Amino acid sequence: MAAKCPGSDVEITIIECPGCGEEVEFFTGDSKAKCTSCGQWVPRQVASCIEWCPGAEQCFSHVFSERRKEQADAGEDGGEESNGSASS
Repeated sequence: MAAKCPGSDVEITIIECPGCGEEVEFFTGDSKAKCTSCGQWVPRQVASCIEWCPGAEQCFSHVFSERRKEQADAGEDGGEESNGSASS
């Protein structure tokens, strides 16, 4: 979850602490933050540009092509496991 501080350009992102499950606040520019509940340092989970960029398919066309191929292959066999005869 992300929110803006009223009156500033600082953005606050809330991430669940993997140690105790409490909320950890990240402010703009923070790469990690310390959980105030258990004291664990929590890294910011930065999404890859392939996940959010509208132009990602241009840069990563090979990844998108492979995903489409895998989806098509899964559709042909009804989504079942292959019999091990896949070619490399």
